[in-house]
Amino acid sequence: MYKRFRKKKIILPLLVFLSGMSILGLTTYHMIKEQQKHDRTLADLNAMIYAERMKADIEEGIRATDTLKQILISEEGRINKFEQVAKNMMTDYIQSIQIAPKGVVTEIYPIKGNELGKIDLINDKDRGQISRYAIDNQMIVMQGPFKMKQDGCGIAVRNPVYLKNKKGHRSFWGFTIVIIRVPDIFSDTINALMDFGYQY
Repeated sequence: MYKRFRKKKIILPLLVFLSGMSILGLTTYHMIKEQQKHDRTLADLNAMIYAERMKADIEEGIRATDTLKQILISEEGRINKFEQVAKNMMTDYIQSIQIAPKGVVTEIYPIKGNELGKIDLINDKDRGQISRYAIDNQMIVMQGPFKMKQDGCGIAVRNPVYLKNKKGHRSFWGFTIVIIRVPDIFSDTINALMDFGYQY
């Protein structure tokens, strides 16, 4: 009788303890799962916000090539005061603005530090294939990130320009080009995401 009472005295607290631990474990598990779900939702929102920011910076570069393209079309293949026009279009994320008649880069702003950028895009071993693709398909192309001859990395946005002659036939004039600084365009985004506790 005494032994049975003693067993009950031990088993009952043990059952209460095990039940308590089980409930605590389940509660902790659900809390961790909810926290993970919250973190994933926050990560998705942050990724969307900063992806839109990066997209806006790239689109700004594309708009700059479109502006130069419209000037060239309206002026029948000429840009007067290229340096002044390009200077007014520069932003923090743009490394340089260029024009390439017949695919050969002849004008670059700013020229200082970018002198090596005057190349024949169509026949260049690294840029030729994608440049010819842009011409054949009459579409804007982006290339990069790549190591620039001027130091650093960049993304090139190349916009093919076509002019019509008096008979209405279109012919390839060349490219309007913007080089976007890769470290600058991504660094703000990466730093902001790291502030949220993510590792990149």
